[in-house]
Amino acid sequence: MSTEKIKTVSGKELLKMDLPPLRFVVENFIPQGLHIFAGLPKVGKSWLLLLLCLKVAQGQQFWNYQTEKGTVLYLCLEDSLNRMQMRLSEITEDAPDNIHFAIMANSLSDGLLKQIDMFLEEHPDTNLIVIDTLQKVRDSVGEANYYAGDYKDISALKKIADSKGIATIAVQHRRKQRSEDPHMSISGSTGVTGAADGSYVLIRPDEKTTDGKLYIRGRDLEEKILNIKFNADTRE
Repeated sequence: MSTEKIKTVSGKELLKMDLPPLRFVVENFIPQGLHIFAGLPKVGKSWLLLLLCLKVAQGQQFWNYQTEKGTVLYLCLEDSLNRMQMRLSEITEDAPDNIHFAIMANSLSDGLLKQIDMFLEEHPDTNLIVIDTLQKVRDSVGEANYYAGDYKDISALKKIADSKGIATIAVQHRRKQRSEDPHMSISGSTGVTGAADGSYVLIRPDEKTTDGKLYIRGRDLEEKILNIKFNADTRE
């Protein structure tokens, strides 16, 4: 088997290259690439992400951040259509037809990437995909290969996001053990956060408390902490 040379670009060439600017689906909040969104069960992850998907599909502001309007694919794999209908009706009376929901999808080893690619071919203006949850599209990995399995799966999802220039958000749970660094509380090995472009960690004492914090860290983002307040009636 022949070995190809490593393709390189010199520093001088790199500075002269006319590269496209980084795409932000939500300005200064969600850039293109693969991102992890984590939180304990029932803290409002799905409500927050549903609102995000809706605002991107509508091209309306998400909080104070401008969105890029585009088609959105939301894989709500732990929910039913009845539940999603109820949630959607609580935050809007007029959902656009460019937000698509699916409650079933193949696993990563059984054709999920092909399914996503087929959706993108049908909807070339897609700019956001949410996978809720990451664990629902993964196969069990032996403990000896924990890091390698995490890194491989995240890298596979990142590759399709990078190749299409879109943002993909994979939902993951947090460990209950406290950590000084919230990003280190994301379930899985460091292969999850290491391979991802960014991580968003939602911390809220319980579902009855309206106040919460969203910890944000990413390769193309300034690290920040947002104070957020959930509306008890609309979940926004």
